[in-house]
Amino acid sequence: MIPAAGSPAFRRLTGTGLAACLVGGLVHGGWATIATRRGHTGFERHSVHCGSGNIIAYHLRPGASDGPVLVCEAGLMSTSTAWLLIADHLDPAVTVVVYDRAGYRGSLRRCPDTYSLSESVNDLVDVVTDALGVRRTCVLAGHSLGGYLVHRAAATAPDLVKGVILVDPTHPRELLHSPRQRVGARAADMTMRLGPWTLFFGGGLLLDKKEMFDFARGTAHHRALRLEVSAPGTWRAARREWSRAYAFMMDGGRPLDRLEVPVSVIAAELTLRKSPEHRELLEEYVSSGSRGEIVTIADSTHLSVVSGSGTAAFTAKAMEGMLGDGRPEQREAS
Repeated sequence: MIPAAGSPAFRRLTGTGLAACLVGGLVHGGWATIATRRGHTGFERHSVHCGSGNIIAYHLRPGASDGPVLVCEAGLMSTSTAWLLIADHLDPAVTVVVYDRAGYRGSLRRCPDTYSLSESVNDLVDVVTDALGVRRTCVLAGHSLGGYLVHRAAATAPDLVKGVILVDPTHPRELLHSPRQRVGARAADMTMRLGPWTLFFGGGLLLDKKEMFDFARGTAHHRALRLEVSAPGTWRAARREWSRAYAFMMDGGRPLDRLEVPVSVIAAELTLRKSPEHRELLEEYVSSGSRGEIVTIADSTHLSVVSGSGTAAFTAKAMEGMLGDGRPEQREAS
């Protein structure tokens, strides 16, 4: 028999349920945090103390000494794990660097200032500098918000970068350019505001059970992707970044930097199918570089284009074609 609403028994039952949700949420969130701070198989784990004060963890898979170096930047609410399936499909001769922005996984935010996108850009430059050593250059690859960040980083440190690959990238004017994306951004804003509280009261358990990452089913990284969305740190970092990025894009952003290196774009088919006008913004990215191209990955979505069991291999192949002839460029020691 269910107690009557407002009765002492009902209040006790409600309080017990909320307490159970809270305990469950805390336990699951703690487990997810521990599980997602592990290293990546086949990668060397490093850390760098950045000029911002942040301590950034990055992971390096050595390739051939004369092969290209690819440094990968994840999107909003994504981590280095999102790139692992791409790395699995890349030629072993390619040196791959994946990392986590401040607040994600094992990277610590210690910057005393209010967050800005420039903070993440400068941290990326510090990671690249530490990972490359003195003489090598790299190709920067970024997905979603990470695409915009690597484009900025290439302009900030042109001597380190010989090419840019943007995978379904965020564009600073996309919310003003596309009514559909503007509506989607409002929903995302509400999710980012409520998400941490939902997680606190056990929502992480529900997120972990949902098939949010069904596109990665059957891969070695499916479980890690599911756990990371349940980690409180993921939500805190994403909310901090989203708050700044959303206001930035609603204000019209800023003009794209002009780069003296190739800028190529890999687009998810579903992104262009839903918002055909987005192609104009992708073409603007390509035009910002010395040359480049747009390649569309069939049957891919914004997330599956990098982590999908049926699409990541095609994205990796497209990226290899954008890496150049495989010979690392040399730069003068500074």
